Amino acid sequence: MFRDVVRLLTSTTRAKLLKFFLFQTDGRANLATTVATLGLKKSPVEKELLQLARMGILIKKQTKDKIFLVNYAHPLVEPLRIFLEATTLPTDREIKDAFRGVRGLSLLIASGALARESRSSIDLLIVVAKNPHDPHIIQAVKRAERLSALPLRYAVFAAKDYEERIQAYDRLLRDVFEFSHRIIIRET
Repeated sequence: MFRDVVRLLTSTTRAKLLKFFLFQTDGRANLATTVATLGLKKSPVEKELLQLARMGILIKKQTKDKIFLVNYAHPLVEPLRIFLEATTLPTDREIKDAFRGVRGLSLLIASGALARESRSSIDLLIVVAKNPHDPHIIQAVKRAERLSALPLRYAVFAAKDYEERIQAYDRLLRDVFEFSHRIIIRET
């Protein structure tokens, strides 16, 4: 069993792939989605996925999209999931650095997967002074996804919209604040 654990964690790419698949809600993803989320090159990702399939922790579905899914019967799936959850969460500093360059950022809250909270409907709450459609925000979220090796669910609000939603006791915001969360940036 020790040798299996060592083989499963021999590279950074493999560790990211394991985390990515073990934390998917349905435990499956195709090659293109995996590459896009992790921000890695297709060739090494495909090689590592095939190796993980040979080891039995993933199953490869024979389709044109190259779908891989977690083999939940593998004895190391749950111990690895617990280990990766406890040891690979990005720090507040790393998340903050991912959002460097986003203008007017007034509030950034990590919840959901980034706060080990399964009940939250989003992983990042982002509030900006004016333009919630700033392309720098999407780039920052992609950097955070690469850090966490997970696809992140997020919501972006202009400061005025955020205040209105707070006053209206918006359910999405209530979920963020009632459950476990980490305030990364708060500009007043």
